[in-house]
Amino acid sequence: MVLIAGVVAYSTVLLTQVDALPSSPGEYVEVVGHQWFWEFHYPANHTWYNVTYDASTGGTSGGALWASPGESVQLNVTSVDVIHSINIPGIGVRLDAIPGRVNHIAFTAPESPAGTEYLIQCTEFCGSFHGTMRAYLVIT
Repeated sequence: MVLIAGVVAYSTVLLTQVDALPSSPGEYVEVVGHQWFWEFHYPANHTWYNVTYDASTGGTSGGALWASPGESVQLNVTSVDVIHSINIPGIGVRLDAIPGRVNHIAFTAPESPAGTEYLIQCTEFCGSFHGTMRAYLVIT
């Protein structure tokens, strides 16, 4: 029993630290999932970008999620229609976008050269065009 209690206590401390948000991130971004595109809102400069993916070219238009190398970024994620899931596999970020609820996650942008792109994709089946729901994190 003592061993199990110790593991529970240690796990609780670790989970609290993993889910903690930074006190003052360098960038806040509101991410809204739509069928079938991502919308990024940057409250600091009042800009909105809808990202459309073109499957024939593998490219996107309309914007991206931008971050400076080493910058702390907090994503406030929601959806307007069905459950989506924002996933940036190259840096280990994944969070569900649920209608009527705002979920939060923070990450530090990789120390990569300017122009480096990391794929953003929806990993929750959200309808017939789920496969086109892609965008990029671009290091500026």
